[in-house]
Amino acid sequence: MKALQTLRSRIRFRIYEKLVTAFLLTLIPILTISFLVTLSSEATIRKDISVSLRSKVHSYLSTFETEMTRIIRMKERYMVDEDVQNLIMFHEIMPFDEQRTAMLSIQEKLRQFRDSSLFVEGLKLMVPELGRDIQDERIDHNFPADEINALREMRRTRQILMPVNGKLILGDSYPNDAMSMQTPEAWLEVVLSTADIETSLLQFSEFRDGQAVLFDQGGKWTLGIPPKQKHESDKPAANSLTVPTNVLQAATKDGIGRFELDGTMYYFARETSELLHVTLLMYVPEKTVLGPLDWYKQLLWILAATSILVILVFSLWIYRLIHRPIQRLTMAFRQLEKGEFQQSLALQYRYKDQFSDLYQQFNYMSSRLKQLIQDVYEQELSLKRAELKQLQSQINPHFLYNIFFLLNRILQFEDVDNAKALTRNLGTYFRYITRSSSDEVELQQEMDHVRSYAAIQSIRFGSKLQIELEELPSEAKTIRVPRLILQPIVENAFEYGLEDHPDQGQLRISCAIHAGMLTIQVEDNGENLSDDVLKDISSRMKIRDAAVETTGMLNVHHRLQLSLGSSAGLSLSRSALGGLAVRIHIPAPDNGNANKGDV
Repeated sequence: MKALQTLRSRIRFRIYEKLVTAFLLTLIPILTISFLVTLSSEATIRKDISVSLRSKVHSYLSTFETEMTRIIRMKERYMVDEDVQNLIMFHEIMPFDEQRTAMLSIQEKLRQFRDSSLFVEGLKLMVPELGRDIQDERIDHNFPADEINALREMRRTRQILMPVNGKLILGDSYPNDAMSMQTPEAWLEVVLSTADIETSLLQFSEFRDGQAVLFDQGGKWTLGIPPKQKHESDKPAANSLTVPTNVLQAATKDGIGRFELDGTMYYFARETSELLHVTLLMYVPEKTVLGPLDWYKQLLWILAATSILVILVFSLWIYRLIHRPIQRLTMAFRQLEKGEFQQSLALQYRYKDQFSDLYQQFNYMSSRLKQLIQDVYEQELSLKRAELKQLQSQINPHFLYNIFFLLNRILQFEDVDNAKALTRNLGTYFRYITRSSSDEVELQQEMDHVRSYAAIQSIRFGSKLQIELEELPSEAKTIRVPRLILQPIVENAFEYGLEDHPDQGQLRISCAIHAGMLTIQVEDNGENLSDDVLKDISSRMKIRDAAVETTGMLNVHHRLQLSLGSSAGLSLSRSALGGLAVRIHIPAPDNGNANKGDV
């Protein structure tokens, strides 16, 4: 054991070397897995692309074959149509009007035939003995020799599709027996819309830079959008019947595979329809589907080289291994931020370096901060108590002057009843505001004090004042609140809202409990409250600064929050009576009287 310790002491690695080794050991597996995932993704994409191409080719060819079969059957039915047969057999004995009616009926049926398929561009029924060719749009005397020769060739070889003058046609005859020596009495030519077929091929080839080609096995015609044209426009060239032959020569077998053309590798899928003797080929450049993956591979190499460089530089920069001490210090600061002083105190560090000094200073700061917060709290509490004492000791000289003047006038009129009521309420008023035995009282005592103050004002104003005082809910009467939180609000209503009211003043005090919160609303119908004044007072409510005001509504608001929490306090708005509405919010039990009161 001793020898092992001696060996460890001799073989020492610096922190920088440890960091580099640790980062490389972490990075190498990540890069290895990333390369393996990239290779696996490439193989999966190659397989998926091949399967997708083959599925798309088979799906389109089956759809095209089905549509061509339907067109062929319709063509055969039209050749034995009653109007067509009557016109062929009896045109020599038919009156001119019946011939014309029959040709118009056939023409209408040809239109229906044309409109029944997207791939049909036009139709033509040619009756040589009649000297007329009936087309879907007109009736003519034209019998193009090249079209007749093509129809004869198709009848002889049983070929289904054949190009003529840049058009792709299907043909039929009556009779249609190729072995018969009888000359056909009528020919039916169905002109396919190569533009629509190429449009469907374009829509089918959804890969960027991809190409779909439809061609016959004899090499007489091809349909497809050349790559250059596909880049220049999304619309195919009608009647193109041309695709570079080197593409057809590169992919010569049905199935899926790859081929190289002009230095570019392509994936392809090819399938042949034995019924129509046509082949569908779809091919897409390899770089189109694998290009992003190749970029990711290059990016991975760049990332690996950059990561190694960053590891070397970063390890050199943090070779003193500062992460863990800083992390512990950060967590301690977060606990300190939450007010968890006990958990953040006494950080320990076993090494004698700068972090040891930093931890000791933090422990001292945390202890000192806790003491300062306690001192500030006690100082603020003492300040609020001093403000309450000051508020209790203050007697409004204007109020006192008005009361004594009122008492003198009552005595002059020998109104003994009002004199008794005034002195009784005045005595109750002064006894309450001069009492200093407790900072908190029951809410019912505060309400009784307000009733005495309101009764004095009622005697003073007489019929020019209407006062409505609502009873407290029973469960709210015993709530402990700071002294003198209601009387300053009511006094403010008289001083600024009701003192100089030209008509009858109104004062209303209502109470309600909702969701565990008691709300006492004091509102008046004063006419001197402007929106700017209301906004200014509301904004001052949010300022926690003892220098702003030491008495009045702000004092009440701050004392409520200090004693009962941040949910308590005052909120101001315009009263429904027209003056100021002050809501006093006090946390209280909610015993099912959520809708009690009018607040």
